[in-house]
Amino acid sequence: MGLNPAEAAITGMTLGAIASFSGAWLTQHATDRRERENRVWSRCMDVYEEAMVAVHRVGDLRAQLSSTGEWPDDTGAAVSDVHVLAARLEIYATDRVREAHWTAFQAMRAWINAWHDWDNQEGTNPRVSQTDPLWAEFTKLVEESEDSDHQLLGILRDEVHGKRKPRRSWWKWRPFRRADPDGSPQLGA
Repeated sequence: MGLNPAEAAITGMTLGAIASFSGAWLTQHATDRRERENRVWSRCMDVYEEAMVAVHRVGDLRAQLSSTGEWPDDTGAAVSDVHVLAARLEIYATDRVREAHWTAFQAMRAWINAWHDWDNQEGTNPRVSQTDPLWAEFTKLVEESEDSDHQLLGILRDEVHGKRKPRRSWWKWRPFRRADPDGSPQLGA
């Protein structure tokens, strides 16, 4: 028993409507997901940029302290909102970034505490001198902090830019390119 033309038309329209609805739903779902991922990625990049700025500000403070031994008056921007940045990194950053940030934060706290110990030492007037064991400890912790900051900045750059594609090898065959005497590629035989 076959389908009469009316049944075939109704069946075809039903299958077409289901396919149209399914396609539209899948497309909308994929678009929503992609937009959500783009919003999260944009926020993550904003947090990474903020983290890089904070690392550079703390680096400037650290360099000034290392050269003069004097805590500058305008350090509020360098060390303020550290907890807000840490919270934003907890939300948006990868585990690798969070671990590097924690290491850099601990190193920063260590050299700040060492500077306070040096500045508050009793019995002597603190002077910038490598013969002072408290100053020597401060400078050692500053170097460790610089290393952890460089590591954090490198990880942030890797996260932002991703893995870079390797350059083409010199030995790959390129039939339509030959180098001009000045080094610029030219089309030719």
